[in-house]
Amino acid sequence: MIINKKKYRLGLILFIVLLSLSSYSQLHINSPYSQFGIGQASLSNQVYYHSMGGIGYAISHPSYINTTNPASNVALLPSSFIFEVGIESNSTTLKTKDLSQAANYTSLNYILFGFSVSKRWKTSFGVLPFSKVGYSVSNSVLTEDVGQTEHLYEGYGGINQCYWGNAFKISDNFSIGISAHYLFGTITKLRNISFPDSLFVLISQIEETNTINDFYFNYGIQYQKKLKNNYKLNFGLTFSNSTKINVKSNYLSKTFLYNSDQDIEYLTDTLEYSPTKTGNFLLPSKIGFGIALEKPRKWLVEADFDWQNWQKYESFDISDSLKNSFKIAIGGNFTPNYTSISSYWKRVNYRFGFRFFKSYLELKGNNINEIGFSLGVGLPLRKSNTTLNFGIEVGNRGTINDDLIQENFVNFKFGISLHNIWFFKSKYH
Repeated sequence: MIINKKKYRLGLILFIVLLSLSSYSQLHINSPYSQFGIGQASLSNQVYYHSMGGIGYAISHPSYINTTNPASNVALLPSSFIFEVGIESNSTTLKTKDLSQAANYTSLNYILFGFSVSKRWKTSFGVLPFSKVGYSVSNSVLTEDVGQTEHLYEGYGGINQCYWGNAFKISDNFSIGISAHYLFGTITKLRNISFPDSLFVLISQIEETNTINDFYFNYGIQYQKKLKNNYKLNFGLTFSNSTKINVKSNYLSKTFLYNSDQDIEYLTDTLEYSPTKTGNFLLPSKIGFGIALEKPRKWLVEADFDWQNWQKYESFDISDSLKNSFKIAIGGNFTPNYTSISSYWKRVNYRFGFRFFKSYLELKGNNINEIGFSLGVGLPLRKSNTTLNFGIEVGNRGTINDDLIQENFVNFKFGISLHNIWFFKSKYH
């Protein structure tokens, strides 16, 4: 039986996409800091860039889609088709001065496609996360007249994005790009106050669900300068302006009795119900730039910086106490000899990186910062244009000072990058 290779590859891609879409859902993270703002932002998704500290503003690679700087995708080869899918697994230990708790999750991370429309126009699209929310925080207070009072704060959900990027080659050294990002998702937050010192526990609960649906745009430019001895110096710049993102909110405040012996709830009163409140939150402007030095197919080193104006953040026209954020990332990769016949490991791409992220949170006078160290490899499959990408990042977020929580995390990422050729007429029929 003869199997058509092109039909086999197309069928494999469709199978992976359908399997991925069926499992694509909000990540069940466990981070108390995700209750603020829009949640825990996804700083870097793709394995290739994540393994290098999250760099990407100045990189231009023919085999990997770049969602950070849309101008970089001019590097996609004519008649080429790229498919990428990635999975993320996270292990986090929450730590205070006295206690610690472990949590983990595994989920689909992204699906991306890219191809060449013409010699000077390349396009890409896909689905990837934008922010994640997942937390459960409780505390107990003993009051003389009331007795024990328990406060519980829970949240889950997040924001995903459909991405569509377009890159245009203006000259041999200069390109521009624009990407449209459709944000969608639901974030649910619960606040409970209960009085457990009785058979029937009285609970007061507030539930707020926000559904997000809207667009924002990102603009990019990239310039490459050829140097002596086949070296290249690359510059990249991106900008996204502040955008009001539409939100629909459902708000419910109620009280009920809970019988712990029979595990039954009895609704006693609905205090407030607003099912269709509409408004927006202000996604603030962001600017990022990077510089990279490379010897193509051999090695690359890049440094990136970005800044976002979170002090302008508003939700339903109410400002918050968020601070401006910035990120510094340094990383690179090297391949000993991509044409080596004698040694497979000389054709492997090795990656490394570091990032520092000053988030928009400042609690009790402490900046909630994030630090990560990353390593990764790209394993080319024999007789194929497919690469298996593996990455690991170790880092921490937050602090144990002033009764706050430090999150020590390990991120594992795995991805497949399939680079195929379209519209190629076979020599043999």
